[in-house]
Amino acid sequence: MATAATAGTEMKARGFRISRARLSAGHLVMIVAGLVGMTLTVTALRADEGGTEVAVATHEIRSGEVIRGGDFRVERIRAGRDLLGTIVGGHGAGALRGEIAVATIAENAVIPRGAVRAPAAGAGLRAMSIPIDPSKAVGGRLASGDRVDVLFTDRAIASIIVTDAKVLAVDERGRGGIGESTSPFTLTIAVDATESLLVAAAIADGNISIARTTGSTSSQGTAPQTLGRTTPTTTPGASR
Repeated sequence: MATAATAGTEMKARGFRISRARLSAGHLVMIVAGLVGMTLTVTALRADEGGTEVAVATHEIRSGEVIRGGDFRVERIRAGRDLLGTIVGGHGAGALRGEIAVATIAENAVIPRGAVRAPAAGAGLRAMSIPIDPSKAVGGRLASGDRVDVLFTDRAIASIIVTDAKVLAVDERGRGGIGESTSPFTLTIAVDATESLLVAAAIADGNISIARTTGSTSSQGTAPQTLGRTTPTTTPGASR
């Protein structure tokens, strides 16, 4: 026979199980209701989804900074076609990584196409243009991606001032028209700071030439060569 104490204990245990079952059922109802509500909300948002994906700055990007992956996000906006044509779209946002900001972009602002551009040259180099006659640049038969040496010559010495530089662009101006027969074309190459000074000095002097080195052995370390110039002499007694 169960004692009164035992009976009381059993009743408490049964009451606890009943309470826990009721609490669990209540929680389950709330969870289900929450999930249903969330699903309806997401569905409603998707149904109302519109506009065009564009790149937006997550924080202020200052002019001159390299753009990283965390510097922008993609959002949808509603705008006219003309305006969207000036903004970096969502499909092109990935290409922003590594680009340079050429204007300060405010936090939460859309990123204008004109506010970013590719680095001048890889590995922190500079892009420098050399106006030169094609006859001194492999007849003008150069293309982007070629490698070249830049040579400087004066009356006494000839030297290679830039070795194995990458050609970034070639802008060949039209020749053959009136006033264009001697027009030079422009060769843009990647140089470091010291090379840029040497090239600038060579351009100012005018005695510069280009050698195509694509696929050849590097001329790094080639010593300057002294030129054996001869000075004309006057034969004694010769008439002037």
